[in-house]
Formats: sequence, C-alpha cells, structure tokens
Amino acid sequence: MKINKLIAIIILVLLALLVCMVAGTWGVWFLLRPGKATTTVDVPVGDDMATQIKKGTNIYTTENVPAFALNGTDAVTTDFSATVKVINVLDTRTIRVMTLSPTMFEQQSGNVGYLYLCTPLSEKARKLSDGTIVYGGNGYPQIITGQSYDVVGVLQHPWQDDPRAYIPTALQFKQNLADSIDTQMFIDAARSFAEQAEAAGGHHMTAEPVIMVDSKYVQAGKMEVMMLVKTMTALNSGPIDDEPMIAGELQYLRDHSTTLSVAAKKAVEDDIAYWRGTIKSAMTGSSEANYMIKIVADVDATGNIDASSLQVYADEGPPRGSAWVLAAQYFKNMRSAWATVAQGYASAASLASAASVKAP
Repeated sequence: MKINKLIAIIILVLLALLVCMVAGTWGVWFLLRPGKATTTVDVPVGDDMATQIKKGTNIYTTENVPAFALNGTDAVTTDFSATVKVINVLDTRTIRVMTLSPTMFEQQSGNVGYLYLCTPLSEKARKLSDGTIVYGGNGYPQIITGQSYDVVGVLQHPWQDDPRAYIPTALQFKQNLADSIDTQMFIDAARSFAEQAEAAGGHHMTAEPVIMVDSKYVQAGKMEVMMLVKTMTALNSGPIDDEPMIAGELQYLRDHSTTLSVAAKKAVEDDIAYWRGTIKSAMTGSSEANYMIKIVADVDATGNIDASSLQVYADEGPPRGSAWVLAAQYFKNMRSAWATVAQGYASAASLASAASVKAP
C-alpha cells in the first residue's frame, strides 16, 4: 500500500514538472513571437511652414509660399500631380522624393525634390523585424522608403535649390498601384533582354544577370518599371584570326607582303598581336556589362497586366535616361557597331603608312 502511494506521489510530481515545462515554453514563445518584432520609433517633429519662416530655417518667405500652407484655411488650387518614389522621410512635415512621372524637377539631377505635408505624419512610426520603417498616421497610407505614391499639391513658385510641392491633406497622398502588382513578368522580360543584348554583341552570359528594380509606377493605365541589368559576359569562342579586325589586317599583310618596309610590316604585326591577346582574353575571361532599361505594359484598375502590350526600351545615353529606344532598335545599333574586315584593312594601311614615315 505504501509503495502504491509513493508511486502516485512520484507521478503527480512528474505531471507538475511537465506542466511547468510546457507553460514555460509557451511563455517564452509568447514573448518572442513574430508580432513582438515590431517596435515603435520616434519621427523627428517638423515645424509648420509659418514657424520655419519665422525661425529663418526656410529660404522662402510669406510672400511666395501658398497661403493655405501657412494658415491651413485658404482655398487650394493644385498645379502639381505626379507619381513619386520616397527616398527618405526627414521629419513629420518633409519627405524627400524622386519624381517618376511626369518629370517636374528637370533642372535637378535625378528629379529629386521635397514634399511639405500641411497635415503632418504621426510622431511615431513602426519598425519591422527586417528594419523597414513604416510611417503614417493622420489619414496617410503606409509610407515606406522605396515605394511609389501618387501625390497632388501646389508646386513652389519660384523654387530655389530645393524644389518642393505642398501637399494639402492626406487625401492627396495615395499608394500607387504598382507596389501591389507582381513584377515577375517584368523580371523575365529583363532577363530576356540581357540574353539578346549579349548575343547582339557577339557575347554570351557567364552568370545569371543581376536585375534591380530602380522604380515602378502606374499611371493612366500604363505600368512602367525602370531596371538596372548587370551581366557578366564573355566573347563567343571561335578562330581568333577570323575576328574582323584581325582578318582585315592579315589580308592587308598578304596583299602588300612584297612592298611593305620592315618597319611598316612590324607595326601591323604588332597590332595583330595586340588584337589576338585582347580577343583571347575576352573569350576566356568575363567582363561586366550594365544596361538601363524600362519596361512598359498596359494594366487595368485591378492590377492585371496585358502581357501582349509589354514593350522594352533601352537607354542609349549618356546622360542616363536621355535616349530611350525600343530593344529591337537597340540590338540593331549594337550589331551595326561591330568592326568590319574593311575597317581592319584600313587600320593596317594607316599603321603601315605612319610607320613608314617615322622609319629612318
């Protein structure tokens, strides 16, 4: 009987320990659960426009700042509408942006400007587990660095050094549809572009291209995605002496073997040796090539993309973004830039002539 009581006590103790262990484990999970990863951070409080002018921290004066931005009551006649990408939030009143469409700050490098929020953001923002900071409050959508928004307001006239637009209320600051659309179709098109571009230049990729989305936005039923495509490439292999420049110079040597001076012949042979080394290196090694492209497609109000409308453009700058052409034309231009046998022949003739003049 005593033994049975002892066994019962032991069982009760073990059950109690098990309950404590389970409760402790659950408690630790509760404290460390994903939801706890979100923290609150302070947002610098920005002065309203009237205070900025009074303190002298603003280069503008009450004479050229829209009245509604000073008193919050005057009527508003907007003259600025654009899709912008948030670069950073400076304080509850000021956001630094890049205009995506239309280009309003063309005199500034990168179309960078500032938005002054007549209705300020919340003084608190959420910091997610991945480090992303989410701003908002007072009727604004979630505002995140790198995402795009449609804004309406009044452009500062005239603006100096720091172009800015005044946004009357949170109603004039909306999330752009582009951030809710899957861009995989655009990524696939960018990869295809990279393959075709290298083929047009007589090269092939030696690694998967690195594709970075620079900006994206939707406007008037069109989605535009700007991308930087980085590739590692090598020249297609083949007989080195068949390369046009070398073939042309070799042909010149054969045609003039009996009339060339020693100095002229050596000059051409030295150039052939240089080209052989360069081409061999290009075939056996890898080099980096970068392309700036933009892809445009029709999109409906729910974010469905019409794949048949997709068009790819490549930048033929410099400067960046100054000369967009359709991809097909871009590839054609690349092929037309190839050296020819005739150019190699002419180059050899020029080298021989120069060497003969210098010879004693």
